[in-house]
Amino acid sequence: QGRAPEPPWDPLAFAVEQAHKRGLELHAWFNPYRAAYNRDTVKAKSHISRADPKLVRSYGNFLWMDPGDPEVRRRSIRVIVDVAKRYDIDGVHIDDYFYPYKENDASGKVIDFPDSVTWARYQSSGGTLSRDDWRRSNVDMLVRDLYREIKATKRWVKFGISPFGIWRPGNPDQIKGFDAYEQLYADSKKWLNEGWLDYF
Repeated sequence: QGRAPEPPWDPLAFAVEQAHKRGLELHAWFNPYRAAYNRDTVKAKSHISRADPKLVRSYGNFLWMDPGDPEVRRRSIRVIVDVAKRYDIDGVHIDDYFYPYKENDASGKVIDFPDSVTWARYQSSGGTLSRDDWRRSNVDMLVRDLYREIKATKRWVKFGISPFGIWRPGNPDQIKGFDAYEQLYADSKKWLNEGWLDYF
């Protein structure tokens, strides 16, 4: 981590070249908020948790960037658009992790995502949304702005998302299961209706 490959080579450039030789599109897959899969692993000095720790929150065994911080949104968009500028990718794809899946403490009690600082900042600035609606709005802004920036950079690059397979239980009536709208603050139906992506 934090070191270039030796001898120097670029895995993404190689993957794009090899995909295109075979008539395949390559869609670069990103997770815009997860900073580390294991919070206890030693991180390079350039890692976001060391370079800009105020943007990062510990939650469960993971490190997450806080979707409620506008700088996190700007940073994620900058990184993804930089890849679209520098590589001949055919698409950008983001995962179904928006706000993370709920974590439990040792007793099994749900731990809330630690975004009290950004929530308080939003409220003190005059924000009137409920906390759940504010969280959904944070994700909506990322999806909308990322779509617009990708299209402004290279209009032919597709933008796709892999949301959790159920938007809301009961839609349609027979659907039961996890509520991504309520639990991950992911309003995938809205993104589709607004035209903020090219495919699911």
